Amino acid sequence: MVSGLSKKSMIVLAILALLIAGCSKGTTQSGLTGASAVEIKDIEQKLDSTKTFIITGANFKFVVDGKENPTIEVNEGDTVKIKFTSTEGFHDWVVDEFGATAKVRAGDATTSVEFIADKKGTFEYYCSVGSHREMGMKGRFIVK
Repeated sequence: MVSGLSKKSMIVLAILALLIAGCSKGTTQSGLTGASAVEIKDIEQKLDSTKTFIITGANFKFVVDGKENPTIEVNEGDTVKIKFTSTEGFHDWVVDEFGATAKVRAGDATTSVEFIADKKGTFEYYCSVGSHREMGMKGRFIVK
C-alpha cells in the first residue's frame, strides 16, 4: 500500500484519470482513425448548421414564437428542421423549392420535416389545404 491506497485502488484511479483526460475539452483526437475523425467533424458541422423551428398551424395562420406568419431566415447549406403542430383545423407546411412538406395534420397532431437549404433566395412557405394559402396562411422563407 502507498499512502493508504491499495494497488487495486491506484489502478482504478489511474484508469479514471486517463478517461477523464481523454474526454476533456482541448484534447486532440490523434488516437482516432482517419474515418472516425472525419465522421466526428461531419457530425459537429451538421449540429452547428441545423436550424430548428417550432411552428403551429391555426385558423389561417402560422405561429412561431408568438408571431403570425413570420419570415424565417437561414443560411445556405443549413439543415432546416420544422416541427409542425396543427392546433386548430386541418393544416400542413410546405416550401415547394426544397420539396419540404410537413404532412397534413389536424387537432394537436405534430409532425416534422427536415431538409437542406441548398439554394439562396426568397421563397414562400404555405398551407396547401384548400384555400388556406389564399386566405393568408403563408410567409417568407429566406436563404442567405
